[in-house]
Amino acid sequence: MLAVVVPAVAGPALVGPGGAAEAAARYVSPLKAETFYTSSMYGPRCLPVANASAWHIGIDLEAQNGAPIYSVAAGTVTHAVNPKNGNAGYVMVKSSVGGVRYDLVYVHMAKATKYVHAGQKVKAGQRIALVGSSGPATSPNLHLEVWKGGYGKTHVNPSTWLRARGVSIASARIFDQGVKTPTSCTYYVTASRLNIRSGPSTGYRVLKTVPRNTKMISKPGKKTNNFVPVTVGTTKGWASAAYVSPTKVGSGGTTKVTYVVTRDTWMRVGPTTAYKHVKAVKKGTRITVVYAHIKHSRDVSIGGKRGFVLDARLRRA
Repeated sequence: MLAVVVPAVAGPALVGPGGAAEAAARYVSPLKAETFYTSSMYGPRCLPVANASAWHIGIDLEAQNGAPIYSVAAGTVTHAVNPKNGNAGYVMVKSSVGGVRYDLVYVHMAKATKYVHAGQKVKAGQRIALVGSSGPATSPNLHLEVWKGGYGKTHVNPSTWLRARGVSIASARIFDQGVKTPTSCTYYVTASRLNIRSGPSTGYRVLKTVPRNTKMISKPGKKTNNFVPVTVGTTKGWASAAYVSPTKVGSGGTTKVTYVVTRDTWMRVGPTTAYKHVKAVKKGTRITVVYAHIKHSRDVSIGGKRGFVLDARLRRA
């Protein structure tokens, strides 16, 4: 769910559209079909967590923690970096597609070096990592980026790029969360005190200092130098993205809610009873890990399994 900071499922063969050079190429979905749903797509957005990107330069595929991630195309691993200091783990693979260099970046794994290492050649469909939630992430997911010309050159929409090569994320996913780009973003201060500055760095003068949980208004897709433009009352300035959040902070941190299952029910792969079962859930089960609220269900984790439980079967503890 973030742009990677880089220093200085296996399926049937899918033929690319690029003529002889690509005729023998094979492209696959990065996750096994019917095991993920899409949440944050490519384009402008509000920060889902502190330090996340405002312009989402990839796509987020929500999946089970530990689900296998497959290399979309054949290539060479240029980076396999484990999480450190709050940064996400990631794997980057360099591929030649129709004679053009593309760097594909797979993000959020807990251990990026489990299956691959820098300099290793990989095939399309080869397992390269496992889904995780390292770094700024609200849930276990694969964040996938595609860079034309190499990392840092031109980012392209991964869904569009894959579709042009015979891989449809829309067809492979269980469902789309349907997150729409809002007209404005509401953030709250997470630090005890936060300086609102006249420009996007600590070198600019302080316009005002505001306390924790102060409400700030911003614009989707706007972020410079890890600062976001904000309006606080009548003051317009810039706030460090490290100290803003879409949710308020309670005493000692973000408030977490525990739910109790009120009757025997099912965890499902989607947010309605039309979706298949993941596992049976007994009355009295306590749920402490909640990723999202979609339609009339909660996206949760119970006993290491992720799925949806209807609101009607839950009460707050």
